Amino acid sequence: MDAAQLILTPHELHTVQHVLRTCAPHHQALAFGSRVQTSQPGKACKKHSDLDIALTGPNLALHDMFALRDAFSDSDLPFRVDVVMRDDLPAQWLDSMVWAQL
Repeated sequence: MDAAQLILTPHELHTVQHVLRTCAPHHQALAFGSRVQTSQPGKACKKHSDLDIALTGPNLALHDMFALRDAFSDSDLPFRVDVVMRDDLPAQWLDSMVWAQL
């Protein structure tokens, strides 16, 4: 399996990690989707493609998930960030996804 590359600028990565440390400090965050690529040829990530994040760990309370999503929305990131709990993703997706740790 090829190493995954996260398609974010250093500033964007810093912002994402800061929001995660602040709002979900007890969770591991994994990026997936169009902003995670391998060295294999594929579709290029567009500048405004969203960032998909799956959290592992205990389920976040609903108000904590809303606070996390609001923090990403209020940030200066030039794209949308979608956050889900990894356990809520369909099982058939998990083995075929390319993941990058945040």
